[in-house]
Amino acid sequence: MQLTSDDALNFARGVQRFSVLEFRPHFPGYPAFIGVAHIAARWCDPQVAVIWVSLISAMLIPLAVARLIFLCVSSLVAAVVGCLLVLSQPLLASIALSGLSDATAILFTLLSLMAASQKQYRWVGVWLGLMLATRPSYFVLALGVGMFPWWHGLHRQLGVKAVVKAYFQASWIIAVIGALSLGFIWAHDGKAYIDEGIRFTQGHFAIWGNTVEGNDATLWQWVIAISNGMGWPVLVAAFLSLLSSVFLVFFQSAKHGASSVHRVNSVSQLAACASVAVAYWTWISLGQNPDNLRHWAPVLFLFLVVIVGQLSWLAKSNELWLVAIMVLAGYDVGRNVAALAQSRLQPQAPIQQAITWIRKHPQIRVIGTNYSVNLVRAQLKGRAVYDMFYPSSQRALSEQAQSDPHSAWRLSGIRLNGHELYAQFPPRFVGERGLYLYQINQ
Repeated sequence: MQLTSDDALNFARGVQRFSVLEFRPHFPGYPAFIGVAHIAARWCDPQVAVIWVSLISAMLIPLAVARLIFLCVSSLVAAVVGCLLVLSQPLLASIALSGLSDATAILFTLLSLMAASQKQYRWVGVWLGLMLATRPSYFVLALGVGMFPWWHGLHRQLGVKAVVKAYFQASWIIAVIGALSLGFIWAHDGKAYIDEGIRFTQGHFAIWGNTVEGNDATLWQWVIAISNGMGWPVLVAAFLSLLSSVFLVFFQSAKHGASSVHRVNSVSQLAACASVAVAYWTWISLGQNPDNLRHWAPVLFLFLVVIVGQLSWLAKSNELWLVAIMVLAGYDVGRNVAALAQSRLQPQAPIQQAITWIRKHPQIRVIGTNYSVNLVRAQLKGRAVYDMFYPSSQRALSEQAQSDPHSAWRLSGIRLNGHELYAQFPPRFVGERGLYLYQINQ
């Protein structure tokens, strides 16, 4: 197992010594993920404990999706189909080997949805608290899960007091987990943590985050990123499926007398899951980087829950729908299996391919990169590594190329003009970025 990004390196360093101020890891600190990785480090190398945590979490996601589907539509066949569809997703493999907090936070999210669907609100608080302490940017998912009592019609069935009780049962547990997490961070960094939080948040939205808020990314870039990674049919199907599920609950409510109680409950459950996905999809479109498709993973898995539930209804009502379902599932699985087969040809992540290639060429002494700068520095000691975010780095590379030809090289995530391409390092899965290695000319 190998680290694949600066963020994974920061997490690994955080397991050894935690400090948000030292980017071990970066803000907001992800205390629950670090805590789980600490536990994993008792049985494995601390350097790769975070990868083991993300891998095991990802392995449990298909089972969690299957269980959630069964709770929503009470169909074992639908649950098995959902599990298989999740297993076929290259994005699942990508987050499994990333060493990042996505897979663990998604698992906690699915567990909270399962608890909410069964009206076990204390457990909702436990799982949401751990989710927020694992990946605080999932707070929109927490808000969506918080709407479950409304989708269940708890206020109509048992009155306002029952709703207040449900929120109280979940909220006090979330507050306790939040207080413990903040106390853990405060013990290491003190009040400087707040200053770092302000600095990091401003930088993320205005400078380096590549978000819509910072005017570097656009909503259309998210559309292109998802369509390139998942395919246009999946993008359109996700959009229509999630929205139709949310609106169907109002139509179904109007026909309550003509519908079975089970069907109404099933519609409400799926609508609740869809509303969580729609809310989070809106958030990432505005506040997250479209270059990282892993941010879309919660939407993908919730979409699979919703569409499998919807298709299970259609398959029961009309055999033609069953044919359409098989065609759509065949397209998705076939496309994904082809993508997963590529990973068997190249077991290393692009950045590790590049590091291995550079190690075999000692003439490369100066490297400029805009991707995994700290990871390259940590694993290519003895070589000068420049961060291409800064204009001075380009000048330094040019000066090095003039003084010592063939020693200055550029590692990039995009194709560059004016330089000689020497090597290309392809991605293994959807969500990984291929890299290109260029020699800097005089």
